Amino acid sequence: MSIVILVGGKGENANPEHRYLVGAFLERFGDQVTRIVTAEPVKRPINERLVRMLKRGNYAERWARHRYPGGYGPDSNDLQRLLLPNETTPLLPGGDRRAHVESHNSAACQTILEQDKPTVIVVYGTRIIRSHIFEQASKITLNMHTGLSPYYRGDSTLFWPVFHNEPNKLGVTVHELVDSIDGGAIAATAPVHYSQGDTEADLFAKGVKSGTDIYLTSVQAALDNTLTLQPQDLSQGREFKWIDRTVASEQQVSDQLQLWAKKAA
Repeated sequence: MSIVILVGGKGENANPEHRYLVGAFLERFGDQVTRIVTAEPVKRPINERLVRMLKRGNYAERWARHRYPGGYGPDSNDLQRLLLPNETTPLLPGGDRRAHVESHNSAACQTILEQDKPTVIVVYGTRIIRSHIFEQASKITLNMHTGLSPYYRGDSTLFWPVFHNEPNKLGVTVHELVDSIDGGAIAATAPVHYSQGDTEADLFAKGVKSGTDIYLTSVQAALDNTLTLQPQDLSQGREFKWIDRTVASEQQVSDQLQLWAKKAA
C-alpha cells in the first residue's frame, strides 16, 4: 500500500501549512509515503493577465486594494511561527521522495502516479485537480479543506464564518476529491475553536493542525478498508471565490474579531 501526497504552495518547498502536513504524514506512515509532489504556481503572461483583469472589472475594489495593501489571507511568517516554530530553513520534508512538476494535472504528474500506483492520493492546497489525476488512486483520493463543509466551501473558508459571525461554523473537512469544488462525500470534520485574541492566522493554524489529525485518521481508515463517507447536502452552504474577499470584508472581519475578543474577556 502506498500514499502519494500532492501539495500546493509557492514552489518546491511549498508553504508552512503544506510542510506541516507532509511532516505529519511522514511521521505517521513512513515509507508508505512514496512521493510528495509539488507544482509550479501559475504564471500567466501579461497580455493574458490584462484580458482577465478587464473581464473581471470591479475597479473600485482594485483601487481600494491598491490604497490598502495587505490582508488577503494569513501571513506566511505568522503561519511558520505557529505551525513550525523550530524550522530555521523552509524545506519540504521527504528527501528523494520529493518531485516537482509544472502542474499537478500535467503528463509528468500522471506518469509519477502510474509508476507509484498509489492506494490513496492525499491532496492539500493545490489548484483544481482533474479526474485523470485523482482517479489514479486504487482506493480513494482525499482532500483537506480548511473550512466546514458543506457550509463554507471554496476560498478563505475560515475567514467567512467570522465575517458572518458564526463561530460554530469554524471547522475543517476531509472529503473525497471529486470534480465539484469541495463537494465530495465527507470522511471527517473537526471544529476550530476561537480563543480570545485569535487572529485569522491563529484560526487557520488551528485548522491545519486539527485537519491534519483527522486526515491521518481518515487515510489510515482508507488503508484498513474501514473508511465511511457521508454525502454532502450542498444546498446548506455556499462556495466562496477569491473575488468575494474585499478590503471592506477584511475590515469587517478585523472588527468582528475585536468584538469576539471583548466578549471572551
